[in-house]
Amino acid sequence: MGIMTRMLRLCKADVHGVMDQLEDKELLLKQYLREMESSLDQKERQIVALSQRHTGLRGQIARHKEEMDTLEKDLTLAVQKEKDDIARMLIRRRRMLESACRHREAQLGALTREESTLAATLAEQRLQYDTLKIKADAFCQRAAHSQFPPQTDPAPAKWGAIDPKEEEIELELLQRKEALCKGGTP
Repeated sequence: MGIMTRMLRLCKADVHGVMDQLEDKELLLKQYLREMESSLDQKERQIVALSQRHTGLRGQIARHKEEMDTLEKDLTLAVQKEKDDIARMLIRRRRMLESACRHREAQLGALTREESTLAATLAEQRLQYDTLKIKADAFCQRAAHSQFPPQTDPAPAKWGAIDPKEEEIELELLQRKEALCKGGTP
């Protein structure tokens, strides 16, 4: 490994380290959760669209079968009346509908498999999202409760106690009362 390669890798690592320090972990975490939720919503919309296509295909198949039943009655009548030209046309039409019906049923099967696969993936990802959201909420609560984390703010030791002692409060109150009696300001 050449010296230049090592120097380049060291510079990249240093830049990544600086970027990590600049990024607010809590904000990034919330943004990632929003993106995950958006992705899950998109998959739910896909499932709804697949379900609508599923319903549409079933309707088309039902209409084709109804039309085939009607054609079958007409075909029987045409054969009985010895109308061969009409019977040929009706047979052609019935076979085209049978072919279309088989094609729609194949589409329906593929659509059903796709819908079930997507639903299983969505359920798994929703569970992962819920788990991550709980962990993220816990992280954000811990971050909110530790207002002065030691790695980011070394000054609290210099500030002294944040809550004043009762004696200090009483002393200041007495000083203010005495100043007020004398006509001055504390």
